[in-house]
Amino acid sequence: MTIEQAYLLKLISLSQFRTGVDGSEAPVNAVPEGIDWVRLYEEAMAQSVVCVTGSVLPDNVPADVRSRWKDAENRQLVTYIRYLNAQSNLTALLREKQIPFAVLKGLAAAVNYRDPSKRAMGDIDFIVPPEMFEQTREVLLAEGYQPVDYGVENIRHVAYDKGRVHFELHHHFGHEDREEVEKYVTNGLAKLREACVDNAEFTMLDRLGNGVVLLDHMKTHLKSGLGLRQAVDWMMYVDRELDDEFWTAEFEAAAADVRLVKFAKVATRMCQKYMGLRTEGITWCSDADDKLCDDLIENLLISGNFGRRNGEGQKIESITASIKREGLFTRLQKSGEGNWQAYKKHKWLKPFCWIYQSGRYVRQGIRARRSGSELKDDFKRAKTRHKLLKDLEII
Repeated sequence: MTIEQAYLLKLISLSQFRTGVDGSEAPVNAVPEGIDWVRLYEEAMAQSVVCVTGSVLPDNVPADVRSRWKDAENRQLVTYIRYLNAQSNLTALLREKQIPFAVLKGLAAAVNYRDPSKRAMGDIDFIVPPEMFEQTREVLLAEGYQPVDYGVENIRHVAYDKGRVHFELHHHFGHEDREEVEKYVTNGLAKLREACVDNAEFTMLDRLGNGVVLLDHMKTHLKSGLGLRQAVDWMMYVDRELDDEFWTAEFEAAAADVRLVKFAKVATRMCQKYMGLRTEGITWCSDADDKLCDDLIENLLISGNFGRRNGEGQKIESITASIKREGLFTRLQKSGEGNWQAYKKHKWLKPFCWIYQSGRYVRQGIRARRSGSELKDDFKRAKTRHKLLKDLEII
């Protein structure tokens, strides 16, 4: 971990809890010697936590870096307001049509932040009961929401754009066929919670369903590129909701049901160790393996938000890790079935999907133009991540 990364974690702790990572009232201006302010800013950008940390920058940040930080904050604030208004309009529309819905992630995660407007927004994910999915699609189309065609049918949602905002309408949450997770989402839809952020009202899953979604979302992106933004989402949920009482009464059983008890404990203990999450009242993770906490934070810092720090190498690393989990042929066949448009029209091509995908990977590799040393690093990261996933009992 670099000194910039360590200091970024401290800034996250200060921004959310007004304490240092050890729980002390650490002064903001206690800056490590030799810190590279430009690199710190780039780390914050790569992890999508620029706005989370902007309010606690020390006084001695160089003017040019502070200006870049402020510009990024202003851009995000404009985006936040646009998304807030868009979600309010969506809420009013669905309520008028008497369609129950729950916001997933986004404001349903930001609601736990010290200042929700500081949480970076990417799109508006929301889910409706499966039996009302087609009705909701008709309603959105009638109101001018423009369908987005990615060329590949998604098994869990459809996408729309309106007013420079991206929406994803879900009939299922999970990236994979995980009935255990869907059960908590379905139950949460039957027990919707009213929420309000900056005068914008919306509905979200009950606290158990919301927690399972945030935990599973973090697990899913650990396979491809988990970053600090998703970890902070989980940390703030734990701080507001997941104390010892709730863990014992409900959440431990749910985490066991979705096979994520060990991951929940390690991720939470990592947040206590590195980002200032309180330990008082949150002792259910105290038996987490300390070395795994270190390995997990290193993985997050290497990846960045959705793996963006790895650039082109992220694709190769993700592919390699998937092949190690699933086997070469299975990976090629599954990916080919999802990516080959000709197969979607002509099902008799199914036996040849693995051949198509092999060629696709070759073309991607040529476009990426990775050097030998870069490819070696990509494969090394994939091997490290695969071991971490096994140690966390995710695979």
